[in-house]
Amino acid sequence: MAEISEYFWSGNRIKHKKVKIIGIDARFYGEAGPGRYVKNIIKHLEKVDRRHKYKIFLRKKAFSQYNPENSNFEKVLADFKWYSFEEQFRFLKVLIKEKLNLLYIPHFNIPVLYPKAMVTAIPDIIMHTFSTEKGTTLPKTYFKIKKVVYWWVVLWALLRSKKIIVPSNSTLEDFHKVYPFIHRKKFLVSYEGIDPDIEEPKDNSILKSLKEEFGFKSPYLLYVGSMYEHKNIDRLIRAFSMFKTIHSKEYQLVVVGKKDNFSMEIKKMINELNLNDYVKMPGEKRFINDSEVAAFMAGADLYVFPSLKEGFSLTPLEAIKMGAVCLVSDILTHREIYGNHVAYFNPYDLSDIASKINKVLTNEELKNNLKKHSDIILKKYSWDTTAKETYGIFNQILYS
Repeated sequence: MAEISEYFWSGNRIKHKKVKIIGIDARFYGEAGPGRYVKNIIKHLEKVDRRHKYKIFLRKKAFSQYNPENSNFEKVLADFKWYSFEEQFRFLKVLIKEKLNLLYIPHFNIPVLYPKAMVTAIPDIIMHTFSTEKGTTLPKTYFKIKKVVYWWVVLWALLRSKKIIVPSNSTLEDFHKVYPFIHRKKFLVSYEGIDPDIEEPKDNSILKSLKEEFGFKSPYLLYVGSMYEHKNIDRLIRAFSMFKTIHSKEYQLVVVGKKDNFSMEIKKMINELNLNDYVKMPGEKRFINDSEVAAFMAGADLYVFPSLKEGFSLTPLEAIKMGAVCLVSDILTHREIYGNHVAYFNPYDLSDIASKINKVLTNEELKNNLKKHSDIILKKYSWDTTAKETYGIFNQILYS
């Protein structure tokens, strides 16, 4: 970090240099996952960097959502779908036309023929371990070809990038295991932060409306996120069924996520277990916005996150901000990020998940201890810090 700080503090070394142009691939802007990352990194880079000019590449539907507050930031229309041939050729032409000094891509899907300097931010390599084949609508042969292309593009991104930003040390170790020939010095661990736009509800009016619309009531457990295989939602629901049988029948489980093939499989399992009255999936009916997610979190008796693998794991942090008590899977990333601010369970053991749910819900002293120092962990993870570290990387590459 000392080397990065040297460039960040903008001393004489870069004081009289010609203004450089940095491009940011923001085509995910407005989406979940990488979309939230790119929204926050741009917002905070606007505050940090008053020196460089930025070209922000956006798709058509997000073009009106982003309005720069820094005059050095300029929107550029780049309505090319991610993971497509057009991003490899048509988007490439747009990038070359803009004559960038540095391109920042907050994901792995780089235009592989782009010839100039790049920085990438890759949140994880979970797809190396867990398949998404169960949820695909593609023919099996085409899916397998796509998976090979994915592996190749990730490798090429690692080789071509001047620097690779990852969100945790556990993710760095994952990269090192799969790609031991990529030197550790090429990586920067830069933690993510809490989206400042997500605020605790002022009252319970939104939650009351949600309860009426989706037919659930307090007390309830909550999960927010996708339903990919590694998210482990099937075990959570089976463990919840066990919890209801052994410990308490008064609780419901609310699972908030978008409707897709993965969620349809979960819905099918809920039907098979006769849990329709106890497990609710609001995202099956319509899109749930950020203020509604915040209301769900603020009203939950327990936020449960059972994932088997994560790059950073942001939603438990957001739940803590909303005042929720969190129970998460005992994986390396969670231990690194959350320490003793959450309770843990074995994500492969249904009995342990069920018993830990009961333990947290019935132990007031434990809940109070988990909540007591929440301000410490909330201050630890900040997009301001992420933006400053990213800006330091930009300067290091542009002026070295």
